[in-house]
Amino acid sequence: MEQIYQIYDRIFKRIFNLSALAIINLINGLFGTNYQPDSTVHFCNKEFVGRKLSHRFADVIVLINGDAYHLEAQMYKDSAIVVRVFEYGFQYALENREDDDYLCFPEPIVIYLDTENKVPRTSTLLLDFAGQGTFEFSVRNLVYQEEELVELNRKKMVVLIPFQLLKLKKMVKNGITKETLKALQNLIENDILGSIKANFQVGNITRDDADQLIEMTNLLYQHICDHYEELKGAGEMKPLLDGAMELPLDKYRIQIDQLEAEKAEVEAEKVAIGAEKAAIEAEKLRLEKENKELREQIERLKK
Repeated sequence: MEQIYQIYDRIFKRIFNLSALAIINLINGLFGTNYQPDSTVHFCNKEFVGRKLSHRFADVIVLINGDAYHLEAQMYKDSAIVVRVFEYGFQYALENREDDDYLCFPEPIVIYLDTENKVPRTSTLLLDFAGQGTFEFSVRNLVYQEEELVELNRKKMVVLIPFQLLKLKKMVKNGITKETLKALQNLIENDILGSIKANFQVGNITRDDADQLIEMTNLLYQHICDHYEELKGAGEMKPLLDGAMELPLDKYRIQIDQLEAEKAEVEAEKVAIGAEKAAIEAEKLRLEKENKELREQIERLKK
């Protein structure tokens, strides 16, 4: 069962390899913030050691203009998730503290991708500090399948759109009919591909974001149709968040990145050569001017 869920975890992490613009829009949509498109984005994922000395990864800790946000993805309801969120947040605050007497936790949210169980809007962990009273640590929950598609698009959270395919499991639960096929076609063409296209057209995501979201959708669709068989990545991949899904066209993205880097180097060299030529021409003009003045001075002395 663990292997079945790995693909969803990997695709979720893969989302954070998209453009800074897409990530900023996601954070704004999830947390109700208003970061501008030119805000700085930085990822702080690192391996934490759990209470049983087992190594595991916090799903995503991302900084927008220095503000930290912690995003956890879950398939189904987990009563212990709030404890893990607190643990990850504490580890992050401990390792990134600037003062010994101050800990700053990232703002958390848990995204439930495909749960049929009732999940509260907020999960609370009661912290009892003996002699100092108690404190409620609260974590907001987002049940993705309960979100209306129009709201996901309005909030510019299109990067989560591949998970619309999880509706497919319910659609084919009682067998495939003409109505099921029609609903599936509408889900893919209108809800998913239509949302990706619309968000690209209005500038919420880049063209490369759109291409990657379509690739992720295809891989997830294949995975579901193959009865959760493990999918393989292909080719040499660009650096991703640990555990992120690898996409078949990544090897071409690497080549494009390399070509763009080489092009930038050539352009920089051209600029340098141009500056050098301009300096030579300026020196030449200066010497010609000095020679002219010297000749004029010699002629005056002859007289």
